Amino acid sequence: MMHSQQYQLGRWLVCPKTNSIKNKSETRMLDNKSMQVLLLLIQEAGKVVTKETIFEQVWAGKFVAADILSVTISKIRKALDDSARNPTFIKTIPNEGYLLIAEVNKVETPYVSSMESATQQKFVAICCVLPILFLIWYFTQPDEKADPPSVNVHSIAVLPFEDLSPLQDSQYFAEGLSDAIINQLSQVKSLKVISRYSSFLYRDNDSATEIGKALQVDAILDGHIQKMGEQTRIHVRIIGTHDGQLLWSKIYTGQSDNSFQLQDEVSASLSGVIDNTKSAHEKQRQDIDAQAYEWYLMGQYHWRQRTPDSLNKAVTYFEHSLALEPDYADAHIGLAISYAFLHTFGSWGEMEAINAALPHIERALALKPNSPLALATQGMLLSDKAAATGNFALYRHAQDALSLSLEIENNATTHLWYSKLLNRLGKQSEAVAHLEQAIILNPLSAPLKRAMSFLLKSMGKQNSAQLIYQQALELDPDSGTQLLDAAKVNRHTQTSILAMANWHRQTPALFDVCSSIEVCEQQVLAYLSVGAEQAARVLLNRMEPLHGHFIHSLDMIALSESKNEAQILANIRNRVFRLPYSVAARLKLARAQYRAAQFEAAKNTLLQVYPSWQHDTLGRVEVSTDNYQSIILYAATLIQLHDTKHGLQLLRKVDNLLGQGEVFDKVQTQFSLAEVNALQGNHQRALNHLANALEMGWVESLNSQWWTLQNNHLLQSLQPLPEFQKLLAKHLETRKKLADRIDGLL
Repeated sequence: MMHSQQYQLGRWLVCPKTNSIKNKSETRMLDNKSMQVLLLLIQEAGKVVTKETIFEQVWAGKFVAADILSVTISKIRKALDDSARNPTFIKTIPNEGYLLIAEVNKVETPYVSSMESATQQKFVAICCVLPILFLIWYFTQPDEKADPPSVNVHSIAVLPFEDLSPLQDSQYFAEGLSDAIINQLSQVKSLKVISRYSSFLYRDNDSATEIGKALQVDAILDGHIQKMGEQTRIHVRIIGTHDGQLLWSKIYTGQSDNSFQLQDEVSASLSGVIDNTKSAHEKQRQDIDAQAYEWYLMGQYHWRQRTPDSLNKAVTYFEHSLALEPDYADAHIGLAISYAFLHTFGSWGEMEAINAALPHIERALALKPNSPLALATQGMLLSDKAAATGNFALYRHAQDALSLSLEIENNATTHLWYSKLLNRLGKQSEAVAHLEQAIILNPLSAPLKRAMSFLLKSMGKQNSAQLIYQQALELDPDSGTQLLDAAKVNRHTQTSILAMANWHRQTPALFDVCSSIEVCEQQVLAYLSVGAEQAARVLLNRMEPLHGHFIHSLDMIALSESKNEAQILANIRNRVFRLPYSVAARLKLARAQYRAAQFEAAKNTLLQVYPSWQHDTLGRVEVSTDNYQSIILYAATLIQLHDTKHGLQLLRKVDNLLGQGEVFDKVQTQFSLAEVNALQGNHQRALNHLANALEMGWVESLNSQWWTLQNNHLLQSLQPLPEFQKLLAKHLETRKKLADRIDGLL
C-alpha cells in the first residue's frame, strides 16, 4: 500500500507517512509495526484477516512470539479509543484473526499551487532539519563524569521509568531498568527499599511528598528513557519526599543495541551513589545479547502475572533468551521460577515442577554464586521438595540458601518464601516476623496480606486470618482469584458457593481444561459441600495430576460418608507425620480423635498445640476470637473425661465471648453458639442458634472439615429432638436446591 495515501477511518485520519492518526483536536503516534498491521486491515476492510496472514505480511521471515500480535492490536485499539469487548473499529474473530468493521475511505490529496508547493517544501525541509539539529545537540551534551555525591537517605521507593521514545515501544526495558535498580539498591544493608508491587502503584503520580507519606520513605527515584536511532539516553533523579527537592540527577548514554550493558551501568552506579562505601565496579559484569535481554524482560513481565497462560508464555520467552545466551544466569532463574509457579498456579505436578526448575537454579548459581534471587529460589524449591518428599534434611539446605540471600539483599519475596519454610518447621512466630518484614518492604501488596491470612489460618488463628484477608480485599478489590482466596480463608455459605459457580460459568477458559489445578480443587470441594456431585465430577475428569493434599481431602470425605472414623484417624495421623509442625494438622487430629472416642488422646493433642492449658483446672484459660473453636472442642473433651465442672466453665466463657459480637464470621458465630449450648444441655437455645446459622446461609465447608450437619459430633445431644430433625430436613432441601441450581448453571 502507498504510504503517501491517507485514509479516513471513522473520526480518525490515518497518515501512514508519519505513522500517526489524528482528528480535529489531537494527533496520536503509532509504531511502525502497528501502522503496518492497521494498513493491512484497512486494505482488507470488511474481510477477516487471519493471524497467519498478518505475520506473513508484517513480520515476514522473522521469529516473533505469538502474543506480539495481541499486543500490537491492543496498541492500535488504544490509539483509536476502541474496545475489545464492544468494538467500533476492530473486531476479534476467535481462533481466526481480526476484522475491520469501521467505514474507511481514501482521502484525496488536494491541489496545491506551485508557490504553495515551494513554501511547503521549505517548511518540510525546516521541519526535517530541526529534529536532526536537536538530536545532535541532545546526544552531544556531556555526561556527568565526576563521581556523584552520596545521597543520605535511609529509605527509598523506585518508581517505574517512563518511556519517552517516539514510538513508545520500550516499556519492557523501562520496567526492567526499574527492577534492576530495586534489586541493586536492596543489597545496601542500611537502606530500606520498597518493593515494586507497592511503588509501581504510583506510576502516574508526580507528588513526591504524597508518595513519601504513603510509603513512609525519605526519597523516591524516578526517571525516563529515550531511544533515538542507535542511541539511548536514561535520565535518573532522586527526589526528597519531605520537601520535594531534587537531591541528585544524572544522564546516562549508550548504544541501543546493548541495552543490557547500559542498564547494568545505571543500576550499579546508583548503588554507589546511595552507599558510597561500595564501588560500582565491584559488581560482576556480563555482556548480554540485546535480543536475549528483550526476551528475558518479556518473560519476567509474564511470570509476574501468575496465570497458567502467562506462565507458559514466560517459559517460552526465557527459553528463547537462553537459546541466544546459554550462560544468562537471570534467564535461568526466571525459567526456574516459572516452572515452580506452574505447579501453584497451573496444572503441573509438584515434583514435575521442582525437578524441571532445580537444574536451572543450579546452573544460575554456578554462573552467579552470590545471586540473591537464585539463592532465594533455591531455598523455595528445596523447601517445597522437603514438604513433598518428607526429606527433612533438605530444610536445612533451604534455610541456608534463604538466609544467605537475605544477607545479600533485603527482599520482600525472599522474606515470604522464608516465612513459608519456617511455618513448615513449626517456627510460627519467626514465620510471622519475616512476613511482617516483607509487608514493611511492600506495604501495599495484597498478595502479601493474603499470604499473612493463610499463615494465620494455618496457625489456628481463624478470626485474625479473616480480618487480614479483608485488608487484602481493600488493596485489591478486583483480584481475579478473589473467590479462590476467600474459599481458603472463610467458611462457605450458600452465597459464596453460588458466586464460585457463576465464576466457573463466566470464565470457561480457566475451567474447561482446568489449567490451574489449585483453582479447580477449591471449586470441587465447594460443590461437594452442597452435594453438587455432577458439577464436581465434570471438573474432576479434567484435573490432572491431582495434588496430594487434595487427594487426602477427597479420601476424608468418602470415608466420612461411610462413617469409617478409624480410617479417618489413621489418615490424619499419617498427615501429621508428614507435617509434624503444622498446627492445623494437629487440630484436625484432635477432632478425629474425639470423633473416634479417643478422648484422652484428643486432650493430649490439644495440649501439644496449647501447652499453657496444661495446668489449668479452674477454667482460667484465656478465650479469644482466634482460639474459641479449639476451646469448644477442649471443653467437650473434658466433659467426656468426666471433668464436667472445668469443661462447663470454659463453655460459659466462650458463650460470653461470642455474645459480644466481636468474631468476624457472624454465621459461624451462630453455629458455634449452637454447639456450646448443646454441650451445656441448653437445647432450645442451641436450636435457636442453629436455625439462625442456617437462615444466614451456613453450609458444610468440606475444604476445612469432613463431616456434615447430620453427624456433627458436638451436636449429638440435639439429634434425637424433632425440632433438630425438622431443621436438618430443611437444610438438606436447601442444599439440594442449591446443588440443582449449580448443576443447571454448568
